Amino acid sequence: MHPRRYETLILLSPNLGKPELDTLKTKIETILAQGQGQIVRFEDWGRRRLAYPVKREIYGNYLLYDFQGQPALATELERNLKIDEKVFKFLTLVLEKDFTNERLEETLAQLAKDAQKQEVDKAPVAPPPTEVLQEYMEGVAETNPDFIEDQQPDPGTPSL
Repeated sequence: MHPRRYETLILLSPNLGKPELDTLKTKIETILAQGQGQIVRFEDWGRRRLAYPVKREIYGNYLLYDFQGQPALATELERNLKIDEKVFKFLTLVLEKDFTNERLEETLAQLAKDAQKQEVDKAPVAPPPTEVLQEYMEGVAETNPDFIEDQQPDPGTPSL
């Protein structure tokens, strides 16, 4: 049987401290490693407000695991998540049924490229130099004779 690509979203108790959360992450990663699975992507979404209360809690911690493995691995992961009291809910989806090592390498390369693009997009844009702004303002003033650079409000009009 060919390995598959799975995505598991886990909703955890909001009362978990960092050590407990790290222990749970290690436990999940150990289960995946023992089942010859490989993590494609991991996201810790952190603490978020829930759409409706779950076990009388209105917040929860979210973890997202995207991994490659056999169907038995997904079953074993779900069995362990059912046992753990810190896990409120979880959902496992099959993303691809035939996820070979070649597809894994392609996916990892694409994820790395996407992450690099996001880093470039997050780079702060430098404001234009003062000379450029001054030239722009002069150009606007020349093309629009009614343009007044320092408009003073009329004393009779209310301010917003």
